[in-house]
Amino acid sequence: MIFYKINIIKVELILPVLFLFNINLFGQLTPQVSIPFEIYDNAGGQKTLYFGLDQTATDGIDFLLGESDLPPYPPTGAFDARWILPQNGFNGSLSSWSDYRFVSGFPFSGTIENRFRYQPAQGATTMFFSWNLPPEITGLVQDLINGTIVNVPISGIGTHQISNFDTIDRLKLFIYYSNIISDIKENPGKPDEYNLNQNYPNPFNPNTIISWQIPVSGWQTLKIFDILGDEVATLVDEYRSAGSYEIEFNTTSLPGGVYFYQLISGSFIQTNKMVLLK
Repeated sequence: MIFYKINIIKVELILPVLFLFNINLFGQLTPQVSIPFEIYDNAGGQKTLYFGLDQTATDGIDFLLGESDLPPYPPTGAFDARWILPQNGFNGSLSSWSDYRFVSGFPFSGTIENRFRYQPAQGATTMFFSWNLPPEITGLVQDLINGTIVNVPISGIGTHQISNFDTIDRLKLFIYYSNIISDIKENPGKPDEYNLNQNYPNPFNPNTIISWQIPVSGWQTLKIFDILGDEVATLVDEYRSAGSYEIEFNTTSLPGGVYFYQLISGSFIQTNKMVLLK
């Protein structure tokens, strides 16, 4: 009986503690400001990094905000992209795919320095970084030597090809916040789902508009096929930032009939039918 009563007491004490711990563990998972920053090459390497602000963030690893310390850099030929955290003036060993910094409150104005390292995949001949910033944020990407080899202002939505990526493997990113408030995640114009819209007009002759929405930046391919499944045109085949797009398709050289247009972006594939009347 004594042993039984002791176990009952332990259960009553431990359960409230675990309950409180779960509240702390899962109650703060979404950073107050989180912005995507993508790094990719032309050999299939791609990684979306995130930076931002939070009133609970530190300069170390913030597990509650989704940060985690990454393993050592992979061997040459394996793609890699990561933030170098500001431990010991960016000379520490901590790295992460997310880098959130502390602010005491919002709205916030100020400058914060982030640093990122990258390594191309085997066979890559070009590397890029792209951004999607709300109006309250601008930035400047510079090399660590003197800021003249790489010196790229960023704002809005854009992409930049990295120069000398085979010899310069890390850059610093100055982020300028201007009265930013919490709960801003990305450019508010960014769509939240994939969609390939029906072309307009349809039926058509000779031109029609094809539009689509992509919520995640990546390689986009838009092709046209005839009724037999043969490809007759490639309208888009390139890396693009997340967003809404449209393109005009001219069919002057094609005979009338049923055609199909197909959008591929990552694992998303959608095919729609259209009719050309001649």
